[in-house]
Amino acid sequence: MPKLEIPYKELSSCDVLVAGGGSAGVAAAVSASRSGANVVLIEKSTFLGGMATGALVTPMMKNALDTQHLLTKGLFLEACKRLVKAGGGAAFKDGNPGWFNPEVYKWVLDEMCVEAGIKLMFDNLIISASIDKISLTKIFIFNKGGCFSISAKEFIDCTGDGDLIHLSGVSYKSNERQAMSLRFMMSEVDLKVFAEWLQKNDKAGDSPVYFLDNGDILLTSAYTFEKEWTLKPFFDEALKNNDLKKEDAAYFQMFSVPGSPGLVAFNCPRITPKDKPLDPLNNEDTSWLLVEGRQMIKRISAFCKKYLPGFKNSYICQIAPYIGIRESRRLVGQYVLTRDDVLSGRKFEDGIADSNWPIDIHPSSVVSHNTPLRHPPKGDFYQIPLRSLLPKENEIKNLIVAGRCLSADFEAQGSARIQANCWAMGEAAGLLATKRIKQLSSI
Repeated sequence: MPKLEIPYKELSSCDVLVAGGGSAGVAAAVSASRSGANVVLIEKSTFLGGMATGALVTPMMKNALDTQHLLTKGLFLEACKRLVKAGGGAAFKDGNPGWFNPEVYKWVLDEMCVEAGIKLMFDNLIISASIDKISLTKIFIFNKGGCFSISAKEFIDCTGDGDLIHLSGVSYKSNERQAMSLRFMMSEVDLKVFAEWLQKNDKAGDSPVYFLDNGDILLTSAYTFEKEWTLKPFFDEALKNNDLKKEDAAYFQMFSVPGSPGLVAFNCPRITPKDKPLDPLNNEDTSWLLVEGRQMIKRISAFCKKYLPGFKNSYICQIAPYIGIRESRRLVGQYVLTRDDVLSGRKFEDGIADSNWPIDIHPSSVVSHNTPLRHPPKGDFYQIPLRSLLPKENEIKNLIVAGRCLSADFEAQGSARIQANCWAMGEAAGLLATKRIKQLSSI
């Protein structure tokens, strides 16, 4: 069979090319551009935010010792403050400043990038890369206009799935799995009724509720098989009545949404087949997951309407366009962050992100129990080193990685993957890329 040759057009080159416009990608692009680099950001979707907006992963999760000691600042806090100003964000009382409306978040991220002078290229799929010895020279993209190439001096892989890692041939691992989810949202929930019920019945402290001065109600609640959650009586009855299947009830979590009265975001269903773990890089697996996940959402939403206080008139208003992927490819770089680093609170001379988020592993099999959270020492934190963003020294020299595809073992990645850490990694990656360009230009 003859080799397929695809014609392409060369686009203008840039200093820094960022692949992927999620939390890490926006942070990388903004920090590089504000430092003086000419930046192009390539995004496969039609909006920024990645898992936060496309997979409805709200809120960002707490990364703080307490309300006075936030561990991630910089661009992350800037984005959180912009969300509040836009009417789509709030700070939770436990020190998490990143509760947000994902639709508002989309234009907040647009504004940060446009103000920084970044060239945004949406709806583009990266299909190949060109390498000269140990340097990336250009990437090839596909959109409705055809195939194009873009050259750059520095490349930053913020794709989450490590697409540039894979295309450039650097070392990575992809042999362990966390469960994937398909999140959704429901409107017309009477949050006041539900919040008052939680306050009255929450004896274990698993369902905190806060009434804010602006009228927002911030609340969260959850359920699994392993403990006596506040919502357990409802799940027991629904399972007994066959209104839910066992896999529907294996993991359930919900959050209210700032600036959106009556809107609730769900961190479920978690889709885990009985026969084998699903591979987020396998199209057959992800296609099956989308169909199965929507059937689970149908049952879970009906359960909420029938059993939960305040949900009688609610309805599904959005199903996430993205699958919630927690782990796929992981760089094997100059330093591999380990489980022991996280649990011992290890610090590094080149530390670029502070975190006390626990090791949070979602089992990939329906027959597995939820893994208990394992935390760094109380009152302490660990660091992610800059070397965990860099390929091995004998591999591609102008590629930096940021986000959940960092160089970490499976368990450490289960802690490092949260959005606050991705913002910190992206900010550091953008600064490093600009620094390396300036160093070369001065030689």
